[in-house]
Amino acid sequence: MLALHTRLLELAYEKEQLLIKGDMPAFTTLVKEEAKLVRQIAQKEAERLQGLLILDDEEKEALRPVLFELKRQNELNAALLEQSLNYINWHLDMLMPDADDFTYGQQAFETRSFSRDV
Repeated sequence: MLALHTRLLELAYEKEQLLIKGDMPAFTTLVKEEAKLVRQIAQKEAERLQGLLILDDEEKEALRPVLFELKRQNELNAALLEQSLNYINWHLDMLMPDADDFTYGQQAFETRSFSRDV
């Protein structure tokens, strides 16, 4: 369990660097690797809950700081991802102004009468 969580923490650090660089292809690959690792951890946790895997006190104590650091790093990565999304949305707003800027809007219908009389 400790080795799996330590590897997950390493991936979280790598994810931070990829978010900062904006390297989305590498980020996608890393997320896939992370998902596999999370599935392995879930399997080990299920075994632990069934009593098939027993963690000694030493491993539990070693796991605790890794889990706290993993939580902190995941929160940082979530903030970086949110910041990236806000930046992308800002750019999209700059490139694509509101639709009202391109259409006549309701005012055109109010000032003109449309007749189908022939």
